[in-house]
Amino acid sequence: MTEAQLRAMRSASSLLGRELTFLEEFTGGQHATTILTTDGENELVVRAFPAHHDAAVREAEISERLSALGVWVPHLVAASTELENPLIVTSRVVGSTPPPGLSPMTMATEMAAALVHIHEIDGTGLRPTPAEPPRGHAPIIKRAQREWDRLGMNEAVLTHSDFWCGNALWEGARLTGVVDWSGARCGPPGVDVAWCRQDLVLLGSPEAAELFLAEYERLLGRPISDINAWDVQAAARAHDRVETWLPNYHGIGRTDITAKLLRERLDAWNATL
Repeated sequence: MTEAQLRAMRSASSLLGRELTFLEEFTGGQHATTILTTDGENELVVRAFPAHHDAAVREAEISERLSALGVWVPHLVAASTELENPLIVTSRVVGSTPPPGLSPMTMATEMAAALVHIHEIDGTGLRPTPAEPPRGHAPIIKRAQREWDRLGMNEAVLTHSDFWCGNALWEGARLTGVVDWSGARCGPPGVDVAWCRQDLVLLGSPEAAELFLAEYERLLGRPISDINAWDVQAAARAHDRVETWLPNYHGIGRTDITAKLLRERLDAWNATL
């Protein structure tokens, strides 16, 4: 156990008033120290964030709204919003990161079905997304800035806002849950749809990205008419940082992916938009 994991477990034990025991580390994300613990009766997930980070506050705020998704989402057990030690304790959702050999086409159909259910929840009252055009000077970013006023912003669904395969939990080829809700916002469905499509492209399957959209629209019962515009927005937000996502992909076992490959796949996708 690392020092950060030990500190997180001790802080959670103090918060709950009972001793927790470390079981394993979760490695799918990089912005929090995430560990699985037990209090002797239940398995609990502890997520400790950097000092002064507001993710614990945001995830605690959204927990009641997420209850409509039942066992698919973590349920709040306790939260500490102290600026020096923000931390949240939740129930464990069944499943684990996607098996490295899982077909992106399977991911696409499972994630489309999950996202339709998520978007059935009203997002009214949450912070809006996107709040402003992307910043930067690269051609794809400049295009996103020019097209900002063309985006359809009227729908107000619950958006996960980081809906990629590493925030989904799996048992074999079946999606069993969705985690990491600290970025949840109110916004149009295209925000999540485009972000997931981009992730499937980064996994190496533009075909899966197209299947995901087709399945989402089939289950929704209507097309996302401005999906191309949302794809451009997602690409613009990825442009300057896609290489920094490499630890996330390695954290879910995709060690075949390199920073160079992420850049090549993103640039090739952008050229089709």
